[in-house]
Amino acid sequence: MQLSETVKLYMTGEQKSLIVATMTEYINTVNSLVSDAANGISISEYTTADVKANLPSALTNQCIRDAKSIVKKYNKACRDADRKNDKLAKQGKNITVTATLPVLKKTCCYVNNQNFKINGDYIEFPVMVNGKSKRLSVKTKMSDKQKSVFANSKLGTMRIVYKGNKIVAQVVYETIEPTYTAEGNVMGVDLGVKCPAVSYISDGSVKFYGNGRKNKYMRRHYRCLRKKLQKAKHIDAVKRINDKEQRIMKDIDHKLSHDVVETAVAHNVKTIKLERLANIRSTTRTSRKNNHSLHNWSFYRLAQFIEYKAKMAGIAVEHVNPAYTSQTCPVCGHVHHANDRNYTCKCGFHIHRDILGAMNICNSTEYVGDSNIRHTA
Repeated sequence: MQLSETVKLYMTGEQKSLIVATMTEYINTVNSLVSDAANGISISEYTTADVKANLPSALTNQCIRDAKSIVKKYNKACRDADRKNDKLAKQGKNITVTATLPVLKKTCCYVNNQNFKINGDYIEFPVMVNGKSKRLSVKTKMSDKQKSVFANSKLGTMRIVYKGNKIVAQVVYETIEPTYTAEGNVMGVDLGVKCPAVSYISDGSVKFYGNGRKNKYMRRHYRCLRKKLQKAKHIDAVKRINDKEQRIMKDIDHKLSHDVVETAVAHNVKTIKLERLANIRSTTRTSRKNNHSLHNWSFYRLAQFIEYKAKMAGIAVEHVNPAYTSQTCPVCGHVHHANDRNYTCKCGFHIHRDILGAMNICNSTEYVGDSNIRHTA
């Protein structure tokens, strides 16, 4: 299992200028290679001798690998577009789908694990100084936990990137997944807008997480701020406000996922069941007031946070078919809509709609993969 740690770089003025120049050259080199490949030039056999870049050979090699990966995805997108165009032509529709050539915009660079070294509070990696490759030793500030992780784990690629107006190093490392418990309870988690998450455990425990109204208020607040700043043509301020909103919402998702997994551990849960998130927005009721909140909600991010934190706690995660989970009575099987948050069945069963969803997810036996549905034991 791969995780990452972020450490801030404390650079001198000269070191910062060298690192920024390296990051800029790295992105320009990758974009140039991708453009060449899109214009029919084969880069499959490229080596550092074929690429003119003011970068150490180790970083030039990484540029070639990144470019090949991007080109591979672009070629797949082109094939998918061709298939869609053939299908549309057979249907008599005068619509053409085209694949867009990816262009990297975020200034960064990647360093292979063989070409950087963490030594105490310093990270060493190569940059170009006066046309020659030289290892730069940059001071960082690491926690004791980070030092222990880096000393005892197999390190992967390091990415140097801007985070706000600071430059940080994001280091990937591998960790062994805890063994999953053989016996225990099952938890179903229902994700939504009004209530970000609701869990139901097979022992009968129910818990609500987060405040959907507060989250929607913050979304609307920052949206109004952006509108005012856009009218005043303060583009940089718009970007800062947008980044701030994203940081706040990401922090909320981290806290929610932590609470969900903490509850699962406390109740001896062996499996957490989440609904497959494909088309979740099309199955959620919309309104003019809430439409913006719905389509800016990161259901996928919250689910990913729950999944990786559950794995770290030794809890398995399954994705189940979400169809009618908030409409099906668990007693008689009758399917009908709830009245706002209240679900009342003709058999007399009544419950909160979100709890019903979590309950049906918990009891579901339909495991959903990327494209298939199969029944679990």
